Amino acid sequence: MTSKEKYLAHKIDQREQILSDHLEGTARLSSQFASAFGREKQGEMAGYLHDIGKHAKEFQKRIRNPESTKKCDHATAGALEAFHQGQLDVAMCILGHHGGLLDLGGSRDGSEDKTVQGRIKKGREGKIPDYSAWESTGLWRDFSDVPKMDASQTAFSRYIEVKMLYSSLVDADFLDTEAFMEEKAVPRGEYDTMAELRERLDLYLRRKNWLIPQTGINGMRTEILETAARKGRALGRGIYTLTVPTGGGKTLSSLRFGLEHAVEHGLDRIIYVIPYVNIIEQTAEKFREILGKKNVLEHHSHIIPEKEEERRLALASENWEMPVILTTAVQFFESLFHNKPSRCRKLHNIANSVIIYDEIQMLPVKHWIPCVQALEELSGSCRATQILCTATQPAITFPGKTVPLEIVENKKRYYGAFQRVTFKRAGLLSLEYVAGKIMGREQTLCIVNTKTTAQKLFQILPEAEGIFHLSTMMVPAHRKEVLGNIQKRLQEGKGCRVIATSLVEAGVDLDFAYVMREQAGLDSILQAAGRCNRNGKRNIRESIVEIFSLDGQIPSSIGQQVSAARYVMREFEEWDSLEAIEAYFQFWRNLRGEKNLDQKEIMKKVNRYAFCEIAKDFRLIEEDTYTIYIPWKEEGKKHIDRLRKGICNKELFRDLGRYGVNVFAPHYRELVERGDVEFIHDMGVLTNIALYQGDTGLKFQEREGMAIFC
Repeated sequence: MTSKEKYLAHKIDQREQILSDHLEGTARLSSQFASAFGREKQGEMAGYLHDIGKHAKEFQKRIRNPESTKKCDHATAGALEAFHQGQLDVAMCILGHHGGLLDLGGSRDGSEDKTVQGRIKKGREGKIPDYSAWESTGLWRDFSDVPKMDASQTAFSRYIEVKMLYSSLVDADFLDTEAFMEEKAVPRGEYDTMAELRERLDLYLRRKNWLIPQTGINGMRTEILETAARKGRALGRGIYTLTVPTGGGKTLSSLRFGLEHAVEHGLDRIIYVIPYVNIIEQTAEKFREILGKKNVLEHHSHIIPEKEEERRLALASENWEMPVILTTAVQFFESLFHNKPSRCRKLHNIANSVIIYDEIQMLPVKHWIPCVQALEELSGSCRATQILCTATQPAITFPGKTVPLEIVENKKRYYGAFQRVTFKRAGLLSLEYVAGKIMGREQTLCIVNTKTTAQKLFQILPEAEGIFHLSTMMVPAHRKEVLGNIQKRLQEGKGCRVIATSLVEAGVDLDFAYVMREQAGLDSILQAAGRCNRNGKRNIRESIVEIFSLDGQIPSSIGQQVSAARYVMREFEEWDSLEAIEAYFQFWRNLRGEKNLDQKEIMKKVNRYAFCEIAKDFRLIEEDTYTIYIPWKEEGKKHIDRLRKGICNKELFRDLGRYGVNVFAPHYRELVERGDVEFIHDMGVLTNIALYQGDTGLKFQEREGMAIFC
């Protein structure tokens, strides 16, 4: 037995992974991943060094006899070696490859402090297990040729590069370990190419006759599609805006730009970021239809467990290796500012991609400054092309003076042509009066601000065929079924009355003659209007969007948007004009004030590389939410039974995502305390199925003073 073969990285049952094999395999993958943002040398170094601490006798005793041997620090060793070679960024990544990136800390930190400076001091003082056997195995590498991080970089630029390098290391470590655990290499690249996906999209558009010159609204949609394709090929990497009026086909146009651009410039994937308050199932379903199921990943927030010590669940964490990703803004932005391996693992796959932000105006205002700076950095060191896509384009000022180019030519002309509704103000109404107006027409969509209001309004409507409720208290598979029924009744001209939250305002193809919208921000009102006379086949005067208030109560979380909207509604006759939209965002930004655009002072924490603090403070949704999985219908029961049998893999968690409901912590605790939820591998599963209503989904207790959006 050679000296290398004495040292193990992992052991499961009677099988053993040799440490040298793991270090070399991780280094190879980490280098490959980091090459997407030009840091392959640092990636290789991190992979070789991350587990050299496992050469310590203490660790080798533990891996062979874990029940009677205590845990030992194996990460500080590699970090110390990287630090000695002037690679602090690599050291930070190695220290955090299991538990998460640590705050950098300061020179006064002691060896017991849980900071990078503290851990390095711990290593330098010899307070870690002796790993010197590493050098005798022949695994020592000379990393003197590894480039140092550019000293002229801004703190934010370096912060993002550390996160990308960390992601490369973590994903490589996971994948190499998984290959050993599963006794086979993890399949990679078994997807269609960007060129093949482009052909699939073109074939779909030709089949729908959407590329044939037409007149009217359909003709303008075709123009926008063709412009997107042409600009996708012609423009270089950068940041672009796609400003298209609601109903103008911006989803497919942005996808067409993205695929053409990816083929032209050799980009790896398309990432579609949709507002965290929105619904993405319909868009994902359409993309699967067009591009093929195997090529499209739909990834929500809070689907994958984060407990690293649970091997199988951790290995199922998502790494976004597929060519088309649809995710929420919560998942995307919180991952960029998180510090845990399971949330950061996917980040390196953002580099060298096309990122499309649907409804960019819904960037979190309280984190506006760090988010905007992140956008600019992703198109800088990470080589991504980004498309800011919306019907209501906010003015974004980038710190590096980037000026996004508009993809659509003569957009003002399109806004004039796509005006197809009449806006009305109904004033203050009671819930009962709103119910009466809904029942007064055969087909009505009523959008309200909270889940509580939606359930109350639905409950006072008479029991009748063709009345529907939509909110995120329903599992995605349930919502999809209800949406299908709604669309079918609309197409057949049957009675159809829908009570919904804001989840129907984007990415949902509905066409009503009459839409009621509870008072909200102008962007929400215009999105609601996009569900009225969507195809322009009705008379504008007969296509009504009516704005109303309920009992004078506006959720505090949207109070400033409402104030800005009311200002525009007073000052402008055409609320959906480009001038009105620009005035709305300017008024709203003035109300917020510059200091409120980075409420948690994330930028100051970035300057200190306070990774833990940032992860704690950067939250799009302030209150913790938890996923409860619902055994809804046979398919939901089947997936939960798979979980119960101990099947824990990426495919199962993707399937389970369609049967989960996110609830706030107090509601979650209440359900747990009452015994209505059981835990399977630390995942909450609803056992009291009576709490899941066939019409409205999961029942919840109303909490006064809370605005719960969808």
